[in-house]
Amino acid sequence: MLDDLLELNHRAAQVGEFEAAYHVLMAALHCAEHARDLGALNEIARRGREQGEALERIKPPHALSRSHAQLRGQTAVFDSFAAHVDAVRLRLQSDEQRLKRPTLG
Repeated sequence: MLDDLLELNHRAAQVGEFEAAYHVLMAALHCAEHARDLGALNEIARRGREQGEALERIKPPHALSRSHAQLRGQTAVFDSFAAHVDAVRLRLQSDEQRLKRPTLG
């Protein structure tokens, strides 16, 4: 399923459907988290950065851009996405470290 979501994300971003691309990428993030796949997580983070950058280059600014988000007093969705990816990464790494610890008793 993860590969299908990443392909759909790619297709949506290529045609400028950044709202759909964002949501499909978020779905991929959930699948990567459930699979505990840090490699996929890195790919998802890379795509989020690239798609966010592409969105910022659109003139006039896209509704999901940082400038529009600032007008609403919000954080741009792809910036929030990056923070979400970081939180998932830290949670998976923490879980991995906890599993490696010897148990007491």
